[in-house]
Amino acid sequence: MSEKYDVVIIGAGIGGLVCGCYLAKAGLKVLIVEKNDKPGGYCTSFERDGFKFDVGPHYFGSLREDEGILFRILKELDLLDRIKFVTSDPTDRIITPDKTIFIRKNKEDTKKELMSHFPQEKENINDFFKFVLHKDFLYILSKTKKITFKKLLNSFFKDEKLKSALSVLTINLNLPPSKASALVMTVLLREFIFDGGYYPKGGMQVFSDLLAQRFKEYGGRIILSRIVKKIITKRKKVKAVELDNGELILSKIVVSNADATLTFKKLLDCHSKEAEKVRRLKPSYSAFVVFLGLKKKLKIKPPHFVTWFLSDYDVERIYRNINLSEEGSIKGKIIVFPPLEDTLLSFREKNTMRAIVIANYQNIWKRYKEKICNKIIKRLSFLIPDLERLIEIKEIATPYTFYRYTFNKRGALFGWQATPNQIDRNVFPPQVSVKNLYLVGHWVTSGIGHGNIPMVAFCGKRVFRLILKREKR
Repeated sequence: MSEKYDVVIIGAGIGGLVCGCYLAKAGLKVLIVEKNDKPGGYCTSFERDGFKFDVGPHYFGSLREDEGILFRILKELDLLDRIKFVTSDPTDRIITPDKTIFIRKNKEDTKKELMSHFPQEKENINDFFKFVLHKDFLYILSKTKKITFKKLLNSFFKDEKLKSALSVLTINLNLPPSKASALVMTVLLREFIFDGGYYPKGGMQVFSDLLAQRFKEYGGRIILSRIVKKIITKRKKVKAVELDNGELILSKIVVSNADATLTFKKLLDCHSKEAEKVRRLKPSYSAFVVFLGLKKKLKIKPPHFVTWFLSDYDVERIYRNINLSEEGSIKGKIIVFPPLEDTLLSFREKNTMRAIVIANYQNIWKRYKEKICNKIIKRLSFLIPDLERLIEIKEIATPYTFYRYTFNKRGALFGWQATPNQIDRNVFPPQVSVKNLYLVGHWVTSGIGHGNIPMVAFCGKRVFRLILKREKR
């Protein structure tokens, strides 16, 4: 007879792990099934020839004591004393065609930094920070819910260079400022950028492994390297899941931490209204990533440092050239336009570096990936002289890589595009039309946030509360 669980969670991403921890802590019998050989989803690391690389996030936000979303979750799961976060100051550096701007750990220092570069905007910068950090979040919600980040910046600033420098941060959403939700960017600024720079000592995998270990300590079970092939229902009510080895696992409740399109188009064995929704909604862009292991250690301080390149003040042009033809895409991205010049560099350890470029899911990557990689390395040589000579190992990830690893539609990095018309909590809520089926992770729309680590962790906690209410515990 098949084993029976209270809850089966499909996918051991951060949302699934957090949800599983809370459920198991509450006494429910919980199973997590993960397709890969390690937990974490995008929040993982891998090793090549002694070099360790992180796959996704470059750092965490929302860890300020007793206030940050992630801080409260780790506290409730009794994990604060089991993980150490390394912080840095500055946390970010924005390189523009004629300026270098630092984002500091202290918000006042960041304001002073911006004012030193744009003295004519001093009062407006002060007003912008007051708005972003406003204590009444309902006020922020009322002002930003229906507009783009570009419109928000235009309402505060006149200097186009300042607006472009701040706009480069929309790469956190993989969207241009003319499409990115002002609300989501405001949340990102206050919870992730102005309260960011927290890096788990030992790498992102340490964080995911800790959550997985805590889940097991609470009595949960994880199956790795197994794929859920089917969510089985009866009269539109969840009954079981079927694994790729034919095993049938009975469960009263199923939580999908998997891609939304996969969940409703392939896994679910009955029709749902969500199947039509996933056809209409647009996923976020993917990325082209170059991982480099260097022959000698780099003396770069602080220990974790992110550099944003803005070689052209026209940020919108980055995204306009993502969808060019094959030849135009190569020429536009590498030689003339960003995004291959608007590269996010993340220094994990002193002997590794990672370059991330916004990319679309196109058929050019297999043919041109080595050429694109070499162009990126050449562009980065001004940061590290003779960079090509220092490279010991090189790994490349394309949008196809991210698709294969996660099954995310078109290799999406952040779930649905965070545009004003796609962020409302009713667009894709965690509780769906099929009874006892829930969603968790970056495909769930919360109305206020996006697919960064604190928000998907919060989504996991939110789904736990919904299930607990259903179970009346």
